[in-house]
Amino acid sequence: MGSDSLPTAVESAKKRDLKPLAEESAEKLGLDRRQFEVMENYLHDAWFFGIRTGHTVMVETRMGQTDPGPVILDMQDEFQELMERCGEALNTTVGTTIQAWNYLGQAWIAGARFWEVEIAARLIESRIGGFDEALRHLSEPD
Repeated sequence: MGSDSLPTAVESAKKRDLKPLAEESAEKLGLDRRQFEVMENYLHDAWFFGIRTGHTVMVETRMGQTDPGPVILDMQDEFQELMERCGEALNTTVGTTIQAWNYLGQAWIAGARFWEVEIAARLIESRIGGFDEALRHLSEPD
């Protein structure tokens, strides 16, 4: 993996994570074409918010050395604003809006998980010298 592969990894993960959420939300929420496009855009924003969350947690907790709770709580208001904007843009019932927020939460978590996994893999690769070498180290008895 090179540094130029990160954009490719991001696009692949985004499609993998968001396409099913967009399709399921459209079906379960009964969204029309305009609402579907709105939902897709907000899922995209929530997913990238998850990446930002993952990055911020890694930086501010010094790679997990301190509790990530306060970092996430500090970002909560911004995510809530994103959810409220989505609800207004969808212009639907309260129940449907609340269900839509659940999909945004799933996208947020998927983005944060992608960041954690991708960056951890890149750190392992850079410190150990590639996937095959990392696998060899992991399979060696302690």
